[in-house]
Amino acid sequence: MMAKEPPVLGEGRVEVLGRTIATLAGTIPCVGPIIQVAITETIPSTRIERIEAFLIYIQERLDEQKLDDALKTKEGLDIFEEGISQAARALSEERKRYIAELVAKGMDSDKSAKKESRHILRILNQIDDAQIVILNSYQSKYQKIDEDGDDDFFDRHREILGPFSREIGEDNSEMEKAELKDAFEHHLSSFGLLRVKTEDYGSLDGGIDTRSVTYEITPQGERFLKALGLVDL
Repeated sequence: MMAKEPPVLGEGRVEVLGRTIATLAGTIPCVGPIIQVAITETIPSTRIERIEAFLIYIQERLDEQKLDDALKTKEGLDIFEEGISQAARALSEERKRYIAELVAKGMDSDKSAKKESRHILRILNQIDDAQIVILNSYQSKYQKIDEDGDDDFFDRHREILGPFSREIGEDNSEMEKAELKDAFEHHLSSFGLLRVKTEDYGSLDGGIDTRSVTYEITPQGERFLKALGLVDL
């Protein structure tokens, strides 16, 4: 998925955020303080940029009226506040987009869908970008072994997805990467996003660790990716 760059703003980020806060606060008084706290309680020089990008992504997905209506509900306000909090700590553009996608979908939906978006936001907060790549690799379009498979996806994420050698030797860096991936997959399964498909506890055979566990994506994992905008509709 090609990253879409946020539009270039002609003003300084402080002025943009200041005007955004003033606009929101003018219509919904409780929103301004939420954003202000998110900014003032962190490091302005870096966090302001992250929040600014998040707000731009939100504006691309929701018109002003829908945003205004959603923020008048406690569920919509809760989702927006959680999005601001996570966006202030987001290190990658991809993650800011994931958060904005979730928040926008949650605010532009009914009460039940808002609760699901809030739940997914909580899970996202406990999963890093590498684990999202791993989960995404389990989509059927990436699992194809024939000419229709997406080799480019695996080439771009080779450092995360491998394949890694499990041979034990002087340089165990490959083994460490394999074990880290194992840990990530186990973590994803603990949220119900992946499930165990096969287990082979194997042995240490000739210096090679033959133990293996394979996974497959769950319906909940597919819904999670769809909520982040990573599933083709």
